[in-house]
Amino acid sequence: MPTVKINQVGLFGKFNDSSVADAVTEVRSVLENKEIKVLLGNTTSSDIPGERLDTQSSPLGELIDIAIVVGGDGTMLNAARNLAEHDIPAVGVNLGRLGFLTDIALQDISSGFDSIIQGDYHLEPRTMLQTIIMEGEEQVFKGISLNDAVVSKGNTGRLIEFEIRVNGQFVSHPRSDGIIVATPTGSTAYSLSAGGPIIYPNLPVLSMAPICPHTLSNRPIVLGEDAEIELSKLKVAETHANLALDGLISFQLGGSETILIKKAVKKLLMIRMNQHNHFETLQSKLGWNG
Repeated sequence: MPTVKINQVGLFGKFNDSSVADAVTEVRSVLENKEIKVLLGNTTSSDIPGERLDTQSSPLGELIDIAIVVGGDGTMLNAARNLAEHDIPAVGVNLGRLGFLTDIALQDISSGFDSIIQGDYHLEPRTMLQTIIMEGEEQVFKGISLNDAVVSKGNTGRLIEFEIRVNGQFVSHPRSDGIIVATPTGSTAYSLSAGGPIIYPNLPVLSMAPICPHTLSNRPIVLGEDAEIELSKLKVAETHANLALDGLISFQLGGSETILIKKAVKKLLMIRMNQHNHFETLQSKLGWNG
């Protein structure tokens, strides 16, 4: 990519966690030495001093050129919705362990940022999900997620039942602990532990993976990313079922709701260093090297 001029950077620390103060301060110092203005993002603990984005009057897209996310994959999930909405590219800095969404080691932040300034990177658009909950004709919830949307049985040992339709066509009426609708990014998260497929990040697909289905032939399905998934006719146990987006946003389901899941309008623009190797990340995170 061509050399890019970066004047202001949003620095997003681990969600409300002051333990990353030293790392955030180190990254900020490196950037300020390169004469780049740094504004702290909304995930950053209020205990960490610095000028903050949420005190500014201008829209986020006018305040920063890129976002640097410090603290691991969970921090990226927290920041992703806001960054995607404003088309702000994001790069992750890992603090010790290699992550699926973090590309630069803390000790390499200076050289890594020089590479970004010089255009030695590529952008990897990541599909996100939009989930809407309807009660009759009324919309009662709407949310965006980067990894997945999960309907689960909640705090009970009993199975739940629901009807699945894709693009209006009936798929099945399973009894299970729930279902995971995942993006390629989320295919290596909860979906993987439920037996879902590993999907290369830039493929235009979504996956549906059942959670502990009562019928063993009920298997994960890969769909085109333009598929519209509808979950309805929920039969919940004595309490309620739950909807969770990226494990961060939740909504209690009583059984009368219809859940609509589809590709979000916006995608997260991930900055990837040109030497990034997704298979090396899989080897490291999943222990494929023995």
